Amino acid sequence: MHSQEGQQREKLREDRAKALYEAAKASIGVTEGLSSITREIRELLSVMEASERFTEALEREMAHHLTLIPYSKSILSLKGIKVVTAAGLIGEAGDFRKFRTLSEIMKLVGLDLYEISSGKHWGKRHISKRGRPLLRKLLYYAALNMIRKGGIMRHRYQRYLDSGMPKAKALIAIARKLLIIIFAVVRDQSVYNKDFLTASPLIKEAA
Repeated sequence: MHSQEGQQREKLREDRAKALYEAAKASIGVTEGLSSITREIRELLSVMEASERFTEALEREMAHHLTLIPYSKSILSLKGIKVVTAAGLIGEAGDFRKFRTLSEIMKLVGLDLYEISSGKHWGKRHISKRGRPLLRKLLYYAALNMIRKGGIMRHRYQRYLDSGMPKAKALIAIARKLLIIIFAVVRDQSVYNKDFLTASPLIKEAA
């Protein structure tokens, strides 16, 4: 049975094939060579299908390995984080339980803040970006899922925007908040629920 992610990719593949075919039909001077172009498209699709099957096999293997990591359930409890993202986060960070403080993992990811105190930018804070870029990228894409309609960070993101925060900076703030939540649910051996943001002492401390 295909996963939801797999079904979405299959639909995207079909749409891409139709677009290629229609583009070929509409192209000037390719009427006689349309059959050969169509054959090439089919060959490209077969390669894509093989890649899709390989990707799905990897995802199943990732899912199996995650079952052997008890706290992975805590991370997967966050709506918007799926198998690939959870496996990537754990693979890059290692055992989340080894971090004693939030600042340790923030530094590893490169989302720790520093303050600029020179010239007209005095007092402005920026992320260091000195940590692992893949971890930041994974959190960034997870944050994008969180701020979509129905996402658990949608309202918070909107509040940032309403306060005048630029979109890019607001998304970074969401990624930082997401990392705080991951750290908290793993540390507390809990799962995320709608009351977690207001009930967790760590979230309140880091607000």
